[in-house]
Amino acid sequence: MSEFVIEKLYETRDSYLNILKQVSFQLMMDPTDDEIKQFKELEKNTLDNLNKIQQEISQILSKNQN
Repeated sequence: MSEFVIEKLYETRDSYLNILKQVSFQLMMDPTDDEIKQFKELEKNTLDNLNKIQQEISQILSKNQN
């Protein structure tokens, strides 16, 4: 069961990393000030979610090692 959960968490993590890559690309494309604000907010939220996922993965992996 935990292997399935970890697999799903890794997929979610990869999705967040892809979002960050896209945001970074969009910020290089000469966005307007409003777009910059939106991208920065999206980036912040994505990083927050990514950190939560990473913590959850770490917790599960540490439980499995014990």
